[in-house]
Amino acid sequence: MTALHEIGNWFAMALDGYAEPWVIVFVLVLTTLLLEDLAIAAGVALATQGMISWSLSLAAVGGGIALGDLGLYALGVGATRVPWLQRRFIGERSDWARNRLTQQLPSAILLARVIPGLRLLTYTSCGFVGVPFAPFCLWVALAVTLWTGGLYVLSVAAGSLLSQLFGLPAPVAVALPILVLAVAVPLVRAIRRRWSTTTP
Repeated sequence: MTALHEIGNWFAMALDGYAEPWVIVFVLVLTTLLLEDLAIAAGVALATQGMISWSLSLAAVGGGIALGDLGLYALGVGATRVPWLQRRFIGERSDWARNRLTQQLPSAILLARVIPGLRLLTYTSCGFVGVPFAPFCLWVALAVTLWTGGLYVLSVAAGSLLSQLFGLPAPVAVALPILVLAVAVPLVRAIRRRWSTTTP
Protein backbone atom coordinates (compact mmCIF):
# COMPACT_ATOMS: atom_id res chain seq x y z
CA MET A 1 0.00 0.00 0.00
CA THR A 2 2.93 2.35 0.68
CA ALA A 3 4.23 1.95 -2.89
CA LEU A 4 0.84 2.95 -4.31
CA HIS A 5 0.78 5.94 -1.99
CA GLU A 6 4.26 6.98 -3.15
CA ILE A 7 3.26 6.65 -6.81
CA GLY A 8 0.17 8.72 -6.14
CA ASN A 9 2.30 11.41 -4.46
CA TRP A 10 4.73 11.44 -7.36
CA PHE A 11 1.89 11.91 -9.88
CA ALA A 12 0.39 14.67 -7.73
CA MET A 13 3.76 16.46 -7.59
CA ALA A 14 4.20 16.07 -11.35
CA LEU A 15 0.76 17.50 -12.01
CA ASP A 16 1.44 20.38 -9.62
CA GLY A 17 4.54 21.30 -11.60
CA TYR A 18 7.16 19.94 -9.23
CA ALA A 19 8.49 17.25 -11.56
CA GLU A 20 12.15 17.12 -12.34
CA PRO A 21 13.16 18.37 -15.82
CA TRP A 22 14.30 14.87 -16.84
CA VAL A 23 10.79 13.54 -16.10
CA ILE A 24 9.26 16.30 -18.22
CA VAL A 25 11.70 15.50 -21.04
CA PHE A 26 10.86 11.80 -20.82
CA VAL A 27 7.11 12.51 -20.94
CA LEU A 28 7.52 14.91 -23.88
CA VAL A 29 9.52 12.30 -25.83
CA LEU A 30 6.88 9.63 -25.16
CA THR A 31 4.08 12.03 -26.07
CA THR A 32 5.63 12.66 -29.50
CA LEU A 33 5.26 8.97 -30.24
CA LEU A 34 1.50 9.24 -29.66
CA LEU A 35 0.54 12.77 -30.72
CA GLU A 36 3.23 15.07 -32.09
CA ASP A 37 1.02 18.16 -32.07
CA LEU A 38 0.11 17.67 -28.42
CA ALA A 39 3.80 17.23 -27.55
CA ILE A 40 4.70 20.45 -29.37
CA ALA A 41 1.90 22.36 -27.61
CA ALA A 42 2.93 20.93 -24.24
CA GLY A 43 6.61 21.65 -24.87
CA VAL A 44 5.90 25.29 -25.73
CA ALA A 45 3.54 25.70 -22.76
CA LEU A 46 6.01 24.15 -20.31
CA ALA A 47 8.87 26.31 -21.59
CA THR A 48 6.67 29.39 -21.33
CA GLN A 49 5.94 28.52 -17.70
CA GLY A 50 9.67 28.12 -17.03
CA MET A 51 9.30 24.48 -15.97
CA ILE A 52 11.85 23.50 -18.59
CA SER A 53 14.25 25.54 -20.71
CA TRP A 54 13.34 26.39 -24.29
CA SER A 55 16.35 24.50 -25.65
CA LEU A 56 15.59 21.39 -23.59
CA SER A 57 11.92 21.53 -24.59
CA LEU A 58 12.79 21.82 -28.28
CA ALA A 59 15.39 19.04 -28.00
CA ALA A 60 12.95 16.71 -26.21
CA VAL A 61 10.12 17.25 -28.68
CA GLY A 62 12.39 17.21 -31.75
CA GLY A 63 14.29 14.19 -30.48
CA GLY A 64 11.08 12.30 -29.81
CA ILE A 65 9.73 13.12 -33.27
CA ALA A 66 12.99 11.99 -34.89
CA LEU A 67 12.94 8.74 -32.87
CA GLY A 68 9.43 8.06 -34.15
CA ASP A 69 10.56 8.68 -37.72
CA LEU A 70 13.50 6.29 -37.30
CA GLY A 71 11.05 3.78 -35.84
CA LEU A 72 9.04 3.94 -39.08
CA TYR A 73 12.23 3.26 -41.05
CA ALA A 74 12.94 0.28 -38.75
CA LEU A 75 9.39 -0.97 -39.32
CA GLY A 76 10.13 -1.01 -43.05
CA VAL A 77 13.38 -2.90 -42.49
CA GLY A 78 11.51 -5.40 -40.33
CA ALA A 79 8.90 -5.89 -43.05
CA THR A 80 11.63 -7.26 -45.36
CA ARG A 81 11.66 -10.36 -43.16
CA VAL A 82 8.04 -11.20 -43.98
CA PRO A 83 8.19 -14.01 -46.59
CA TRP A 84 5.10 -12.89 -48.52
CA LEU A 85 6.48 -9.34 -48.86
CA GLN A 86 9.90 -10.67 -49.83
CA ARG A 87 8.46 -12.73 -52.68
CA ARG A 88 6.18 -9.98 -53.90
CA PHE A 89 8.32 -6.84 -53.64
CA ILE A 90 12.02 -7.56 -53.17
CA GLY A 91 14.03 -7.73 -56.37
CA GLU A 92 13.83 -5.47 -59.42
CA ARG A 93 10.91 -3.50 -57.98
CA SER A 94 12.69 -2.72 -54.76
CA ASP A 95 15.93 -1.85 -56.62
CA TRP A 96 14.04 0.63 -58.80
CA ALA A 97 12.21 2.12 -55.78
CA ARG A 98 15.44 2.38 -53.76
CA ASN A 99 17.18 4.23 -56.60
CA ARG A 100 14.24 6.64 -57.06
CA LEU A 101 13.86 7.29 -53.33
CA THR A 102 17.60 7.79 -52.88
CA GLN A 103 17.68 10.31 -55.75
CA GLN A 104 14.64 12.16 -54.39
CA LEU A 105 15.40 11.69 -50.69
CA PRO A 106 15.56 15.38 -49.67
CA SER A 107 12.22 16.27 -51.23
CA ALA A 108 10.61 12.98 -50.15
CA ILE A 109 11.59 13.49 -46.49
CA LEU A 110 10.70 17.20 -46.39
CA LEU A 111 7.33 16.67 -48.08
CA ALA A 112 6.50 13.69 -45.88
CA ARG A 113 7.21 15.81 -42.81
CA VAL A 114 4.63 18.48 -43.75
CA ILE A 115 1.91 16.51 -45.58
CA PRO A 116 -0.31 14.58 -43.15
CA GLY A 117 -0.44 10.83 -43.77
CA LEU A 118 2.60 10.69 -46.06
CA ARG A 119 5.22 9.94 -43.40
CA LEU A 120 4.15 6.36 -42.68
CA LEU A 121 4.29 5.36 -46.33
CA THR A 122 7.49 7.25 -47.17
CA TYR A 123 9.57 6.33 -44.14
CA THR A 124 8.59 2.66 -44.01
CA SER A 125 9.21 2.42 -47.77
CA CYS A 126 12.68 3.88 -47.25
CA GLY A 127 13.42 1.16 -44.71
CA PHE A 128 11.81 -1.58 -46.79
CA VAL A 129 13.72 -0.89 -50.01
CA GLY A 130 17.00 -0.18 -48.20
CA VAL A 131 17.56 3.56 -48.68
CA PRO A 132 20.95 4.23 -47.02
CA PHE A 133 20.43 4.90 -43.33
CA ALA A 134 22.92 7.76 -42.82
CA PRO A 135 21.43 10.09 -45.47
CA PHE A 136 17.95 9.17 -44.26
CA CYS A 137 18.90 10.18 -40.69
CA LEU A 138 20.48 13.42 -41.89
CA TRP A 139 17.40 14.50 -43.84
CA VAL A 140 15.05 13.44 -41.03
CA ALA A 141 17.09 15.50 -38.55
CA LEU A 142 16.94 18.55 -40.84
CA ALA A 143 13.20 18.15 -41.53
CA VAL A 144 12.37 17.69 -37.83
CA THR A 145 14.50 20.68 -36.84
CA LEU A 146 12.85 22.95 -39.41
CA TRP A 147 9.33 21.68 -38.68
CA THR A 148 9.53 21.69 -34.89
CA GLY A 149 11.46 24.96 -34.71
CA GLY A 150 9.03 26.59 -37.11
CA LEU A 151 6.03 25.45 -35.09
CA TYR A 152 7.63 26.70 -31.87
CA VAL A 153 8.22 30.13 -33.44
CA LEU A 154 4.68 30.23 -34.88
CA SER A 155 3.20 29.17 -31.56
CA VAL A 156 5.09 31.80 -29.56
CA ALA A 157 4.30 34.59 -32.04
CA ALA A 158 0.59 33.73 -32.32
CA GLY A 159 0.38 33.01 -28.58
CA SER A 160 1.82 36.40 -27.68
CA LEU A 161 -0.79 38.07 -29.85
CA LEU A 162 -3.61 35.97 -28.35
CA SER A 163 -2.38 36.75 -24.86
CA GLN A 164 -2.38 40.49 -25.57
CA LEU A 165 -5.73 40.54 -27.37
CA PHE A 166 -7.73 38.23 -25.12
CA GLY A 167 -5.81 38.25 -21.85
CA LEU A 168 -5.18 34.50 -21.98
CA PRO A 169 -2.51 33.08 -19.66
CA ALA A 170 0.75 32.75 -21.59
CA PRO A 171 0.99 28.91 -21.42
CA VAL A 172 -2.57 28.56 -22.77
CA ALA A 173 -2.03 31.24 -25.43
CA VAL A 174 1.12 29.63 -26.85
CA ALA A 175 -0.33 26.11 -26.87
CA LEU A 176 -3.62 27.16 -28.47
CA PRO A 177 -2.34 27.79 -32.04
CA ILE A 178 -0.82 24.29 -32.27
CA LEU A 179 -3.92 22.65 -30.84
CA VAL A 180 -6.16 24.57 -33.25
CA LEU A 181 -3.91 23.55 -36.14
CA ALA A 182 -3.98 19.93 -34.99
CA VAL A 183 -7.78 19.92 -34.97
CA ALA A 184 -8.30 22.08 -38.07
CA VAL A 185 -6.24 20.06 -40.55
CA PRO A 186 -8.11 16.74 -40.12
CA LEU A 187 -11.42 18.60 -39.88
CA VAL A 188 -10.84 20.41 -43.18
CA ARG A 189 -9.80 17.13 -44.82
CA ALA A 190 -12.96 15.40 -43.56
CA ILE A 191 -15.18 18.24 -44.77
CA ARG A 192 -13.51 18.21 -48.20
CA ARG A 193 -13.92 14.44 -48.42
CA ARG A 194 -17.57 14.63 -47.44
CA TRP A 195 -18.17 17.53 -49.85
CA SER A 196 -16.57 15.64 -52.74
CA THR A 197 -18.69 12.52 -52.11
CA THR A 198 -21.98 14.45 -51.85
CA THR A 199 -21.36 16.70 -54.87
CA PRO A 200 -22.52 15.05 -58.12
